[in-house]
Amino acid sequence: MGAHYCCEKIGALVIPGGAQTTEARIKQIVEMGVTTVCSTPTYALHLWEKAREMGIDLAKESKVNKIILSGEPAGSIPAVKHQLEEAWGAKCGDTAGMTEVGTIMIFECSHQPGGTHIIEDHFIEEVLNPTSGEPAGYGELGERVVTSFGRGFIPAIRYRTKDMVMRVPSSTCSCGRTWDIYEGGIRGRWDDMKLIRGTNVYPRAVESIVREYTAIDEFQIYIWRKDNVQDEITVKLEIKHGYEAEWPELQQKLARDLSNAHEGLRFNLERMEYGELPHFELKARRLVDARPVAQY
Repeated sequence: MGAHYCCEKIGALVIPGGAQTTEARIKQIVEMGVTTVCSTPTYALHLWEKAREMGIDLAKESKVNKIILSGEPAGSIPAVKHQLEEAWGAKCGDTAGMTEVGTIMIFECSHQPGGTHIIEDHFIEEVLNPTSGEPAGYGELGERVVTSFGRGFIPAIRYRTKDMVMRVPSSTCSCGRTWDIYEGGIRGRWDDMKLIRGTNVYPRAVESIVREYTAIDEFQIYIWRKDNVQDEITVKLEIKHGYEAEWPELQQKLARDLSNAHEGLRFNLERMEYGELPHFELKARRLVDARPVAQY
């Protein structure tokens, strides 16, 4: 809604896409000459894939030149942005908002510095070590803590978000703004980290590797316990139509890339039939931890 009212305020015609099928939204985008699409990264990819099935080339047949991404860390993953910019023929920018603080608090400018500017005239943003609570310096990964100036009746003061961020100086970007930047945007949540056989695994890190492979459509990270003894991690994958022949080579390369990025941890890969995995219109939930939970 932050994006909706913002666009209205600058005089743009806003076309809500709710209560429609994906096919209807695609037709609306093309027929009404939409120039900007606000979406999660996952749904923007899904729109393109569905349009292709309908025989529509969004890069050529739509007037979309900007995609504003939000809701998932993938908005600042280079491989995801590259896929979207190629598919739509449009520039992609990341942004994020929180109900707790009122609205959008970070955005990526047109210079695309590889991160998101903090809207510092509305929010005080701090980065803390999530364990010690001590401040984290520029270039250090930490937890985002926010104070909002816009919540007069229910103020949010030093709200710990559990968001994983790395703050860098505003001079990192050439746009001239003086607002600092979260390099790589919001990288995920500290409580999303999973420990698998002594190795830390973050969903965003897995996605950044998986999305390097254009043959992959949807995926799911599945964590389970073998014989109630050893933790295992399986990445379930759906292959796009027309790319099925790439699976044997893709399987070997992806398993190696995931292992190399995670201290040699072995990842199991499982190919799923197209449509077996969940396809998301809102925020994607691709992590399933099926390990037994101790009962007390």
